[in-house]
Amino acid sequence: MGLITTINPSTEEVYGVIEENSNEEINEIIRKAKNDKTWPLMSIDERVRIIEKLVGILEEHTETISKTMAGEIGKPLKAGRHEVEISNKRVREFCNLVPVFIQDEEIFENDIERNYIRYESIGTVVIISPWNAPVFVSLASIIPALLCGNNVIWKPSEYAIFSCLELNKLFDILKKEGLPDVAFQIVIGGKEIGKYLVESDIDFVSLTGSIIAGKEVFENCAQKLHKFVLELGGKDPAIILEDADLDKCAKEIVKSATMYTGQVCFGVERVYCAEKRYDEFVQKCVDEIKKIKVGDPFNEEMDMGQFSVKFQLEKVLLHINDALQKGAKILYGGTKIGNKGYFLSPAVIVNVNHSMLIMNEETFGPVIPIIKVNDVNEAIRLANDSIYGLTASVWTSDLMKGEEIAKRIEAGTVEINRHGMSKAGCPWGGYKMSGIGRIYSKEGVRNFCNIKHVWVVKR
Repeated sequence: MGLITTINPSTEEVYGVIEENSNEEINEIIRKAKNDKTWPLMSIDERVRIIEKLVGILEEHTETISKTMAGEIGKPLKAGRHEVEISNKRVREFCNLVPVFIQDEEIFENDIERNYIRYESIGTVVIISPWNAPVFVSLASIIPALLCGNNVIWKPSEYAIFSCLELNKLFDILKKEGLPDVAFQIVIGGKEIGKYLVESDIDFVSLTGSIIAGKEVFENCAQKLHKFVLELGGKDPAIILEDADLDKCAKEIVKSATMYTGQVCFGVERVYCAEKRYDEFVQKCVDEIKKIKVGDPFNEEMDMGQFSVKFQLEKVLLHINDALQKGAKILYGGTKIGNKGYFLSPAVIVNVNHSMLIMNEETFGPVIPIIKVNDVNEAIRLANDSIYGLTASVWTSDLMKGEEIAKRIEAGTVEINRHGMSKAGCPWGGYKMSGIGRIYSKEGVRNFCNIKHVWVVKR
């Protein structure tokens, strides 16, 4: 068994060390999940009654989880509290929505026959979650998978393992409230452990991660035809039209691009602004980004901490340097802060083009590259010029025009006059290489089910 060592990204000192699960331990976890039908045989009402108790448990442990995330992945305390708060809300929403999404669905009936669809548990579900939002993103798959009656095996990111262990403790409390032990189990390990899990005798894999990780899961699932859903990266564009409220969109775009140090798949990573409003918009973005307070995540006044892992800081600096070498200009920020920790000042960068890494690859950092466009058609063409297609936004006072533009953008979610997180009940996932399948919504919940057609002949 190997050891996992996490580093405090503020001090670059060791935060904690923990031992990985052995293959033998994982085999036993899978065996229990495959053979125990206690949870799948419970009614949906019984499952909801148990899972909804997690809401109160989460509230009681908000501070502990937030402080752990601040120390392990550098998330400011107020951002950590916000993550737990929205996670709590999402658990409540799933408890209300999932029973509706998976109830029997009538297809056809007459005097001779009846046809209907049942949504039944799929079996043993492996959930592999990322380090950037270890509570929210993990629960976004764990809760619907459990509510659908599956036994869940959770492999959280090795870079946020102690934050996830705090969340796991809450499920231990939930087990005292009726959740069967085998219904939810955690596996501790890195990439090789995740690969071993995916290749094992399980039924479904839900991954939130990078394109590289998605391709590997895709290939590994193919060997045994495991079903899967992949929520991958984004290079999310924002289109600013001439009639946009620049004060609002500059504020919201800066907020989106710097949230969690820009380490969010739905954060704005490219901006295409109408030529007539370009100079004004750029200045407003600079003014807004200067307000972002960067520093110690335990300082309640900080808006932004540091990168959670060193390789992410290095990647963002690589993108910035590549852009500068090719003619880009930084108007503010983009430099490392201090000698200790993975801190970077949030940046606004101009004179960029699509030959640069910063306009092609997912940056995953607090950098706002802005391009001047002549018209809407150019903006749409550039927005679609990407291997990604997760989210996008259009900023305009003409809502009808905004909706027409939204139809032409190749992305799983297109927002008008906002750019942010998912909404309960609405599908979340991407076009192109931003993923396969959807999560959160009716379609996403049903991923965790086997779909059975029942045909009854009456006479």
